[in-house]
Amino acid sequence: MKRRCSLIYILITSAIIILSGCSRTSGSIARIWTNQSEFVSYVELFNSSQDRYKIVVEYRQNPAEALIAAKQNPDIIVGPWLKGEKARGQVIPVEYLFNELRINSRLFYKPLLDLGAVKHRQYLLPVSFNLPAMLFPQEYSAVMENDYSISLGHIQQLSKEFTIEKDGQVTRMGFSPRWNREFLFLTAQMFGSRFEEGQAYLAWNDQQLSTGVEYLRNWSRTINSGTQAEDDFQFKYLYDPPYRLVTSGKSLFSYISSDELLKLSHDKLLNVDFRWLMNEDAIPVRDDIVYMGICRKAKNLPAAEAFMIWFFKEETQRDLLERSREMGLFDQSFGLSGGFSSLQAVNERAFPLFYPILFGHLPPPDSLSVPRILPNDWDKAKTDVILPFLESAVTAEPRMDNLNKELSSRLSTWRNKH
Repeated sequence: MKRRCSLIYILITSAIIILSGCSRTSGSIARIWTNQSEFVSYVELFNSSQDRYKIVVEYRQNPAEALIAAKQNPDIIVGPWLKGEKARGQVIPVEYLFNELRINSRLFYKPLLDLGAVKHRQYLLPVSFNLPAMLFPQEYSAVMENDYSISLGHIQQLSKEFTIEKDGQVTRMGFSPRWNREFLFLTAQMFGSRFEEGQAYLAWNDQQLSTGVEYLRNWSRTINSGTQAEDDFQFKYLYDPPYRLVTSGKSLFSYISSDELLKLSHDKLLNVDFRWLMNEDAIPVRDDIVYMGICRKAKNLPAAEAFMIWFFKEETQRDLLERSREMGLFDQSFGLSGGFSSLQAVNERAFPLFYPILFGHLPPPDSLSVPRILPNDWDKAKTDVILPFLESAVTAEPRMDNLNKELSSRLSTWRNKH
């Protein structure tokens, strides 16, 4: 989300310019609420490509929460966390656009598309997504399992072989999951924790959460000589960006998300390689998937439909990528709306042309594993409760007696304060 902050001013300023430049009546103007700054550029291209409709962009820090609280809805909503029940209730099903052959549903990654549907009604269309990756020195490419992914077990094996301990001091350490809280969360998810919106706000699989936490605790004990050794090593050596950590010779792996990885310049990626994080043939899609929906009581439904139809075309998205490159935005934002496109063909045919490092590194489409439907304020709950809980659970000595009770208590306390 940090990349958004540097572009908010541009988004707001551009939105004002677009608004002031519209000479049409308000009935021909459709509004987008989003925190995705890239949509200012996308809207400018749409507006210049035809003369029937005008779209304006209005910034909302959390579009989902803004939509829930809105007295007057925008026409289009774009952002993460829109799939929760309250926000989803403010958008209309759009599968009629599939039935009328104006949007081709077969272009989308099916797991992403399915996540935007409830009871066979397509409320939201996926825009972009990101994947977790592991960076490592290029000389280790030859020992990887394949060209696109690496399993938790292989990370453990190579990390153990890489680690050097001398006179009670660790001078090299392959990797610790505890060095990155997002990695802890992804591992818990890969073990089937299944966090999702529930009747009591949030539900999860307690047994599988415990299994994942125990796996992480065992990693510290058996691979890295304990949490104290991990903490000492982190304090001494791990103060550089991920790409530098793996070329320093001190650590073997570093976690990085695709949106951060693919913003790096060519010189920073010299002598490093990467693989997508995988477990049991599944690559977990990060939970901040961006979706688009048409709002209930939209004042300009035809314009909203026209923009959505235009946006979800392969040729449009190629043009948007080219426009971003020409505007020098690739060092600020990766790909489309900060991630991979939800359209499989765009990633396979266009992205490698703009990001040559992706040649041979794109994951098979059937390997993507999506999160479940999460509450509209999931980002806050995850940051304030879930990640600190996981950090404590994999570190605490003695171990927590009842993970389910502890997490439930923390969530209850947090919700009472919010």
